[in-house]
Amino acid sequence: MLPIEAVYGQLTSEFANNKTVLLQAPPGAGKSTWLPLQLLRDNRFNRIIMLEPRRLAARNIAYFLAAQQNEPLGQSIGLRMRNEVNLSNDTRLEIVTEGVLTRMLQADPELTDVDLVIFDEFHERSLAADTALAFALETQSAFRDDLCILVMSATLDGERYQSFLQCPIVSSDGRSFPVAEIYQPLNDEAKWLEAMPALVTLALQQQSGSALVFLPGQREIKYVQQQLIDRLSNDIDVVALFGEQDKATQQTAIAPAQLGRRKVVLTTNVAETSLTIEGIRIVIDSGKRRAAKFNIKTGVTELSTLSISRSSAIQRAGRAGRVESGVVYRLGSHAQFERRDKHETPEILCSDITPLVLEAKVWGTNINQLPLLDKPTSAAITQAESLLRQLEAFDEQNKLTALGKRIHEFGTEPRLAHMLIKATEMEQQLPGISALACYFVALLESRVNGSPELRVTLQSQFERPHKAFSEQLNVWLKRLKINKPKELACEYLSVVVALAFPDRLAKRRGQGFVLANGAGVNTHESYWLDSGFLAIATLGGHKGQRIFSATELDLPLLQQQLPHLFIKQSVCEFDEKRARFLHEDRTVIGSLIVDAKPCDKPIDVQARTQAWISLVHKHGLALFSQYPQVEQLLTRMTLAQRFYPQEFKQVDEAALLTNLNMWLAPYLDDIKQLDQLKKFDLANALNSILSWELQQRLGDILPVRIRVPSGSNIKVYYQLDGPAKLSVKMQEVYGLNDTPKLCDGQLSLLMELLSPAQRPLQLTQDLANFWQTSYKDVQKEMKGRYPKHFWPDDPSVAQATNKVKSRM
Repeated sequence: MLPIEAVYGQLTSEFANNKTVLLQAPPGAGKSTWLPLQLLRDNRFNRIIMLEPRRLAARNIAYFLAAQQNEPLGQSIGLRMRNEVNLSNDTRLEIVTEGVLTRMLQADPELTDVDLVIFDEFHERSLAADTALAFALETQSAFRDDLCILVMSATLDGERYQSFLQCPIVSSDGRSFPVAEIYQPLNDEAKWLEAMPALVTLALQQQSGSALVFLPGQREIKYVQQQLIDRLSNDIDVVALFGEQDKATQQTAIAPAQLGRRKVVLTTNVAETSLTIEGIRIVIDSGKRRAAKFNIKTGVTELSTLSISRSSAIQRAGRAGRVESGVVYRLGSHAQFERRDKHETPEILCSDITPLVLEAKVWGTNINQLPLLDKPTSAAITQAESLLRQLEAFDEQNKLTALGKRIHEFGTEPRLAHMLIKATEMEQQLPGISALACYFVALLESRVNGSPELRVTLQSQFERPHKAFSEQLNVWLKRLKINKPKELACEYLSVVVALAFPDRLAKRRGQGFVLANGAGVNTHESYWLDSGFLAIATLGGHKGQRIFSATELDLPLLQQQLPHLFIKQSVCEFDEKRARFLHEDRTVIGSLIVDAKPCDKPIDVQARTQAWISLVHKHGLALFSQYPQVEQLLTRMTLAQRFYPQEFKQVDEAALLTNLNMWLAPYLDDIKQLDQLKKFDLANALNSILSWELQQRLGDILPVRIRVPSGSNIKVYYQLDGPAKLSVKMQEVYGLNDTPKLCDGQLSLLMELLSPAQRPLQLTQDLANFWQTSYKDVQKEMKGRYPKHFWPDDPSVAQATNKVKSRM
């Protein structure tokens, strides 16, 4: 009996009263296989769609469930993924991959005839899954109050997810069999990969059965596979399993070992969830994964090797206990394991959200209005909207264009969709450009290595194509109904690149180049030495600043074919090197100045103000000489927003720099010199952010000074992390038993009690307790050192003073 069976009754009863349910079920519970099939067989729902985040898992689950029904795939059990559809009129349970579900919702927001949508392995938090769930929740709210949604995962952040979904949670027990844990500490973390072959060998010597070895990527799989050849006995087969393999190779990898033999499956995190490989009772976990991280500065998604979270490690270990008791060998110490993050960072917080912003617009809303568990940053949204304008998917008001709809309907990444659509439209003017675009996209998708000069690489693939390149090329030539050309029209290559990567057009700056998005990148030592402008296809390396592939930009041709990229503007900016204003008429592509000439109009007040605003935005508030004096004001305003968010707006420096035109610009009309700007009364402008009533309120809850019993007004020092601090002579607070309260008691006040010579004697947040306890020791010492000062036996009722005894 599978663990999920024990909570099946509870789950179905929850659906009787709720349309959304959260299911937490660790690996091996049967949530991906037994549960949807049982819901189908019990006729609880007429038609079910189950989202599987990984293609390999989706395919295997679909075939397994069809076999359980004694049917071929495509009857009651269906499968729909890119380039693979098995459905019929009899299909009632449909397994789909992420992008497919989003498209189904876009095409039919009511999800006609669908009764239940299941989100399996939701803890992986892919961008597509977050998008699909947001759309499904809106469908449920706006169109289908009868639509049921089941969110399932092995490792949920239960309380947070439950709060977001406002639904009941059902929890199931985990794996059917225990999994022992063995840790293999590392002397040198940098040499983790070199340690893996020895760990695999050790595990196979100590344990029986087959093994599943988790590695971050294909390069590491290849290395370990080669190292194991001479280490393992002849009765052990070593196979690889990763997402880019063809279906037949994947099926061979997950098939059980032949009778009398053992198997070692070297895999990526593609095997982490919803996949059972028969005979596996050993998991050997490198603790690493390959993760894509979007660099918002360069607009490049970089692949990095990172440590996995604890939840992912638990998922991986669960593979060993699916069919019998097993063991997991973890590379690294137990202490290292405990220091890992609890969960992986959701893709929406670390990836390019351009597809999501486009999806939201097609859905008819803005991304900030979608019910998302995590909201992307405003900077990420701004970057995505800027790119979509360059791709002509959005107009200047960020409204969806007719071309934007076609890009969305094209069914591939927005950059590539724009390139292929526009290249097809340009074919009559630029013969051969559409075929060239197919060659370019085939090169990007096949990831075939070549020369840094893009033209050379494409010509090489035209003459002697790699197998992977040919496969991708044929797909696109067939889809666009283009015949293979007799020669490549490489004279249009920079236009093709610009159609996909307008933000990667670059202008020479010193020894490198600056991108249209403003980021600086490094050139290749042997290429483009005399080029003033480049069209860059691929970037990477350290901070995404290394040019991997590019070609020289044909600027006149680009201006002729893509005039929307060229913006004419009048610019006024302060030249710090020359200490004067620069006033020019420019033609720009993003941050690239293509052409500039002096402006024949005088600098007006508005232009000069905007120049000052740009300068402040560049240097921050530290540009002002008064900044050290206003730091405490900013800290108080930030604390006020933290404790009273309904009354006070966010006013940290980042927020202030974003809204300079609102609060600073009105004060700059008469400022004509840099020295004037630096001496500007910053405190006055900052105070103006608050109404008179809020200024008074700020003084009440976070006073600049506190009046102590002696009559002195003592300045309070505030900090963003930790208590506020009041440094005062001890004699001045005699008679004070209750520590003053800030923010209605929400912010602690630390009192630093000083000697007559202003030296610290005591730190306390509880004056009454100090007077009754530690004060006696202080009194004894101070009487001898400062005999002229007043040191009463009971300071809690004594008169406070800032004078010596003779003048009291």
